Amino acid sequence: MRLVYLHGFRSSGQTATAKRLQKHLPWVEVISPDIPLDPVIALTRLRTLASQLGPDDVIVGTSMGAMFALLFHGWRRVLINPSLHPSAHMRKFLGQTIDFFTPRQDGIQQFKVTDKMLKKYEDFERKIFDPKFGIQSGRKDSDNLVMAFFASGDEVVNCRDEYALHFSNIHTFEGGHRLDPETTLNIIVPQIKKFLGKE
Repeated sequence: MRLVYLHGFRSSGQTATAKRLQKHLPWVEVISPDIPLDPVIALTRLRTLASQLGPDDVIVGTSMGAMFALLFHGWRRVLINPSLHPSAHMRKFLGQTIDFFTPRQDGIQQFKVTDKMLKKYEDFERKIFDPKFGIQSGRKDSDNLVMAFFASGDEVVNCRDEYALHFSNIHTFEGGHRLDPETTLNIIVPQIKKFLGKE
């Protein structure tokens, strides 16, 4: 069984969360790719990855990565503090060159937030709840295939109300936007096990 972990804005596949998931779910192969900054290129790369997945594999995403995870229609998905409008957060950095939090396979350490990038994300975000947009598995999508976790003290994004218009499998946990080790171990991992029938 495979678990695809999709990281958030400014992060990479080398994030500690992916390593923790692999440690605490040792029977699962955790795949954690770098997500390209361009959302159109990112979706193309994720489609290629999806073509290698089986129907029982699981997609887990945090923040912006949860937005991309949402697009894996028909797969089981775990979304943590999903950022459904990353462009709104990125706009705070418009014109700035900022660092990635963790190393990336392509060696890029910094990037500049441009108006062109924001417009691409804004266009992308308008489509994320369109069932014809994204990555199709061939299996009908349903509410029981997706669970989302929202931190009670998320200081970065809060998309719970918008998400609830489309899906009802919603959980709340104490914490902030960034997923800490204790929350991963005590809340997220047990829920993934439950989702997989491995309680």
